[in-house]
Amino acid sequence: MRTLRFLWLMLSAALTASCAGSLGPAAGDQTATTSVLRVMSYNIRCGSCEKVDDPNHWSRRRSLVAQTIRSAQADLVGLQEAELFQIRDLIALLPQYDWMGVGRDDGAEKGEMNAVLVRRAAFTISSRKTFWLSETPERVSRGWDAALNRTLSLLKLRRQSDGREFIFANTHFDHVGQLARRESARLIDATLQREAGGLPVILTGDLNDRPGSVAHRLLTQVLVDAAVTSVTPLRGGDLTFNGFGSDLQAGNKIDYVMVDGLTQVLSHQVLSARSEGPYASDHYALLVELRLR
Repeated sequence: MRTLRFLWLMLSAALTASCAGSLGPAAGDQTATTSVLRVMSYNIRCGSCEKVDDPNHWSRRRSLVAQTIRSAQADLVGLQEAELFQIRDLIALLPQYDWMGVGRDDGAEKGEMNAVLVRRAAFTISSRKTFWLSETPERVSRGWDAALNRTLSLLKLRRQSDGREFIFANTHFDHVGQLARRESARLIDATLQREAGGLPVILTGDLNDRPGSVAHRLLTQVLVDAAVTSVTPLRGGDLTFNGFGSDLQAGNKIDYVMVDGLTQVLSHQVLSARSEGPYASDHYALLVELRLR
């Protein structure tokens, strides 16, 4: 009997340790399953930026982008540089998602969108807004020394499993204007504090700046970089811009997921692993697992 009791205790301890060391929920634990949010930030490269005969043309990449999102089992995806025809292509391949976004050049369909994909079975969009990163954020406009119009997409989402509400925002900073990046960060700080109303906040985006830059430092006065607070080691390397394989600079991380103090970061991964063939985009996708506190 003592031998059987000892073996039983050892087996129980091993099972407990195994569960504690995993990010995933225990089998049959529906509450744990629905409490983890899988959030992706993904610059998919504008679909009209390459000529049709270019090996990186969208027609050769759209299935790869869709597969990246599908394989990651992302719940929420902040897309940057997405044009309307690209979003339509992705939704045709990924019908489990709803989406929100407006063209930056007319507030409707013209120009790139900071679109957000939302898993339909898990979340309801309660409200949606778009702000232009400029001195006049309520209307179509270009700010400061920016080369292009830039926007912030902001949604209030309700999780269907428990009714929990939170704010999800997605942005793309200018690639030229240093002043624009700095002032965009300040504008987003103020906007999120005003719009959140005490709800948890998640921000995805391409900042066109590395960690420690002025824009990054300003944003992390209000939010925290998920790469800094992840409770598990970072995976996938330290660069997100890859230039379709032609510009692989160590430390060139310009894509981010940021959260406020009401959100725990469970993991942070750059999806840099790939097979032979074309790159899905000139950026790697960034996948973060979160839990609302």
